[in-house]
Amino acid sequence: MTRGLMIGAALTLAACSTTGAARSFDDPVVQKLFTQSTPAYYANLTLATQIAQSCARYDYDAALDFQLNEARNEVGRGSLSAIAQRDAIDIESDVAKRSFQARHGVEVGANDLCAAGDAETLEGSALSALLIPV
Repeated sequence: MTRGLMIGAALTLAACSTTGAARSFDDPVVQKLFTQSTPAYYANLTLATQIAQSCARYDYDAALDFQLNEARNEVGRGSLSAIAQRDAIDIESDVAKRSFQARHGVEVGANDLCAAGDAETLEGSALSALLIPV
């Protein structure tokens, strides 16, 4: 049942992302995201979502998120393994958010994150794989 709910949620999110083109799974930036530890991966998903919500220039690539999650589940690092790592994910997400804020001089949830999203995209960071320019 949990797997069905996750797939339904991912498909719903995928329907929301209709602009731009999804990155190829072979893209080196996508591979950076794919190979991360489970806590780091989920921290990047959270930050990418927050950038897309804060900046009209970016959409969140829910289709790539779904594709990555399926591939990561096959190797034991997807949503199925995340349940047991919830505490580590929470800690890593907090650390990643603080680091992101310090690097870009922004406050997530209070500032426009377009410039930070642009910088992450130019850098080719793992989280930029999930940002689709509108």
